[in-house]
Amino acid sequence: VAPYYLIYVLIVALPPYLLGWEFFEQYKISNDPWPWKDERESVRKEFWKLTYKSVWLDFFNICIGVPGCVYTKTILFPHRSMSFSIDDWPTQWELFVGVMAVVYVSEFGFYWTHRIMHAYPKLYQFHKFHHQYNQNNVLSAQYFHPIDFVFSIAAPVIATNTIIRPHGVTQLVAGLWIFTANLDDHLGYAFPWSPV
Repeated sequence: VAPYYLIYVLIVALPPYLLGWEFFEQYKISNDPWPWKDERESVRKEFWKLTYKSVWLDFFNICIGVPGCVYTKTILFPHRSMSFSIDDWPTQWELFVGVMAVVYVSEFGFYWTHRIMHAYPKLYQFHKFHHQYNQNNVLSAQYFHPIDFVFSIAAPVIATNTIIRPHGVTQLVAGLWIFTANLDDHLGYAFPWSPV
């Protein structure tokens, strides 16, 4: 996930952010300047401080949270693991159906866990980290408190994998699609050609 995130940021996010071309800027959601380009030094400092926290929290969630969740799932549901065997490799049709199933079940789970995180103040205190950015940008897509990450990101994926038991390649394709959709949703632009 981390290499894909880096590639996405470098190829998709940075060019519109840094070049400031009118073609891209016409699709910008906010009329405010990007926080890193704001004239006020206090806004720029706060943005870079939040960026630093974002990078470290994302690193923690990917390097500690993901392995911890995978280990926990393996212990709780030892007979519900995914296949990574070439012998079980899905056909194109099975891959398509599997990806659609994983995306829909995972997004259904995310929708409800996200609503729960907003509905209960004790949980919202962890979810509000994600809303600290005053303007959508690609960094806000991955800025989660570890408890929010486990509950609203990892739990729907674990539940989906436990229910559907997709092949590893199916999970990879579905995961990349969901991840791309999340990054695109937080990019700060509403491109008409966006597939999500």
